Parts: sequence; C-alpha cells; structure tokens
Amino acid sequence: MPVNQVGEFLVSEKKKSPASKRAVIGGRAKKSDASSIKTRTRSEVEAPIQVDSYSRVYSQGKIITPDLLRKSAIALLITSLVFAIGIQVGESRNASSVDEAIRSVVESSAREIDRDALERAAIEGVLKASGDEWANYFPREALDIFESQSSNSFTGIGIYLSKSRGGIIKISSIQEGSPAEKSDLAIGDELLEVNGTQVSGASLASTIALLRADIGKGVDLVVTRDEKKILATIKPGKVRAKSVELTQVSSSVALIEIASFISGTASEVSQALKSANYSSGVIIDLRNNSGGLVEEAVDVAELFIGNGIIVSYKVNESEKVFRAVNSNPIKVPVVVVINRNTASSAEILAGAFQDRNRGVVIGERSYGKGSVQELISLDDGSKLELTVALFLTPSGRIIEEVGITPDLAVAPAEIGLKSLQVLGGLASFISKD
Repeated sequence: MPVNQVGEFLVSEKKKSPASKRAVIGGRAKKSDASSIKTRTRSEVEAPIQVDSYSRVYSQGKIITPDLLRKSAIALLITSLVFAIGIQVGESRNASSVDEAIRSVVESSAREIDRDALERAAIEGVLKASGDEWANYFPREALDIFESQSSNSFTGIGIYLSKSRGGIIKISSIQEGSPAEKSDLAIGDELLEVNGTQVSGASLASTIALLRADIGKGVDLVVTRDEKKILATIKPGKVRAKSVELTQVSSSVALIEIASFISGTASEVSQALKSANYSSGVIIDLRNNSGGLVEEAVDVAELFIGNGIIVSYKVNESEKVFRAVNSNPIKVPVVVVINRNTASSAEILAGAFQDRNRGVVIGERSYGKGSVQELISLDDGSKLELTVALFLTPSGRIIEEVGITPDLAVAPAEIGLKSLQVLGGLASFISKD
C-alpha cells in the first residue's frame, strides 16, 4: 500500500496476502526449552515448505487425547513393520500380511501396477485409520521439494494450499509477483485436479508432490469457484517470498502486515519499524496469516512484550516453554487484527498480546489451529507426522479448535477505522496513567 494511504486496510478482507503458509525451522533456541519446534500452518503448503532438519515438532490441528496418542503409536508401529518387513526383508516367509497383500496385487494384476503407489496408499490408510485427522505421510519426492526451499526464494508457481478438517484442499494464498498471480487463480479456489490427477480427498503430501515441476514445464490445474470449473496452466518460475509489509497509515501510526512467519520475519518487522514513525501506535495485521515458525512469532512478540512466557506445550508430562527476552521493548499502543483465517503461529502471537495485556485484539475469532506434531523418519527417507500435544497461551488457554476470541469484534469493513479509534483510546489511557 502507498505511504500515507489507508486504502485497502480500511476495506474488508485482504485479497492476496504477499506470502503465507511456510513451515520453516529456525529461530533462536535460547528462547525455548524446545528449540526444535515449529508450527505447520493448516496442514498445507506447496513448494515453499522449508525444512532443514527433521524429527521436529510443529503445530497442526487436532485435539489430543490419550486414546488418540495410543492410536497414533499403533499407526506408527504398523507402518514401521510394513517398511521393516515388507521392504527390507522382501521375500521373507515372515513378511507381514500387508506386504503379502501388496505383493499379491502386483504379481497377479492383469495390468502393470506401481508397488510404491500401493505402499504409499497403505501407509496413508493406516494414518487415516489411526484417528489422527492431521497425521500425514511425506514421500521422498515431496520432501525433496521441502528441502530445496532452504531460503526465502524458491522455484514454483507461487500458490499455497490448505486442507480443511473436511478434507477440501484450497488455495489459501498467492505469492505476490509469482506466476500464479498472473493467472486466473484466486484465494479460496478449491483444487480439483493437478496434471490430470484428481486431488479431491487426497492427502496434502500427495498433492504437493503432484505440483512439482521444473522451470519451463507447465502445471495444469483445475479449480472450482462459485460452482464453476476453471482451468489454468502455469509455468513455474523463481519466486521471492516476502512476509512483512509496512505502511505509514498516518503521520504517527504504522501498519505492519505479517503474511506468514518464515525465517527472518521478526528481523523484517524490526527493520521496517526503524524507517517508520509509530509514536501513536502500531497496528499488526495478522488476517489470513496461517502461521509458520513459532520462534519467529515469539521474536515478534518479544519486540513489544519484552520478558516472559509467550507460548508453551506439554509432551509426556514435560513442559516446553517459549520465552521472550528483551529488557527494552517497544512501548507504544498496539492493536492486533485477526480474522477467521488467522491460524497457528499467528494465533500464538495474538494470544500472547492478549494474555500479557500488551495490546487489544480486534476482528473475528481466529481459526483454532494449535496442536503440536512430530516429524518421524522412516527407513526409506520418507516422513510421518503425528500429533503429540497442544499449544497453550501464557495464561494456559488452548487454541486448538477454540481459536482466539478478539477483545473487540469488528466487521471486516470497519477494521481500519476501528483500529485507529482503539489506538487513540489506548494512547489517551496511557497518557493519563
């Protein structure tokens, strides 16, 4: 947005967020007892997932119960047996019935069948039967995409995907300046086909793998919008991710839009503020931000909140805590804007502002995506993710399936004006204190 122009901010929803949905590992471990934690936003993401290490824990959506954890453990055991016996032993007389069934289908079928595809389907079936709605299986080809995204630039078409609890895969964000932005695709489109393969009901990992393409080769997509099918062919290109945008909405108020929490987001926020005048307050816009790296959200909170707990979770009776450490935080009034698509790390940030009484949260109740998952390596290099815990706000509130309720419910069309009004009220209150 142009300087000194409230513009789009004063209107309803943001149409295209400049970046979103990247699961990135990083941040400063000294802040937390759990330096290996990241959030995965809404079980999503096409090419921009960035992973530099595995056996990590990150947030994803599902209420955890002892029974669910037990089922997940059983699922992992069964899956491990399939790989250990079915793949490593092969023709052993002790091969599992799962491996025996797969081998029989491959050997007896009248047409050629891909054994790898059957094994993948078996694993995904086990995860589905486990009861963990957000469990996922990432084959090696999908992980190759993730591992190639070690920086904020990547090769892809620039769409970011989310999978709802109902299993629908939608375009949740379109990267600014990407090939997808120049196409007919739009945020909210439901993805039906990728290169002729139907993805309705498919796992997110399988869909991600289908989106893989080299520069110059087109990706054919079929989406539906308002009950109409739309076909688009997009050629991948180099995309530069951007997570922060600052606008001077008045002479003394700065608006910071955070589209996602990727590696370096907190630094972007800090640098942006150095060039802004925000003596009357800061508006932090988290609408349509579906999360990212927990450490980055903690670091952003640290800029304003200072010392203390930002978020925590428990695994096996062991509490893991993320703390902010800053003896000289920014002390101006803060308004945090959220909507129904604000999720994961963005909800963690909003909850911290609320519980630490550091700002006023306005807008709509957020999505409610706040559970923790662990990535587990399998022998063939693929990964499983299983849900293991729930994130808690500083006061101990659960985010998962509850969300963050704003201090002030505000309709989308009134967000800009209300933000400025609330900042004015906070400034007046602080000056009298």
